Amino acid sequence: MKNFGKMLVTAVCTATLCAGLPSSAQAAQGTFVYRVAGYGHVLNAPQDGRCHNTPGTANEPTNHTDRVAVLHRGTDCRVEEVVEFLDPAHQAPTHFRSVLFISR
Repeated sequence: MKNFGKMLVTAVCTATLCAGLPSSAQAAQGTFVYRVAGYGHVLNAPQDGRCHNTPGTANEPTNHTDRVAVLHRGTDCRVEEVVEFLDPAHQAPTHFRSVLFISR
């Protein structure tokens, strides 16, 4: 049952990412804020479909963009490591190492 859950998450994430990728490079409007080792970091107008690795394990993400932030446990935004979809104007206590922005 545990493997079925992982397969389901992977399938949903893959479908969402494929459907959400823009045909040309676009940037999200706004900022994405997070903390690493107590220090604040900001991504300004992050590009859609581009993986943004953090400089360490990040937490306290706040999505002030107009896109969905897909948070990943590891670097390089591997689909099997998705930990959360963070909608615009939301924050979470999630720990992550990379983030990808998509439109829904």
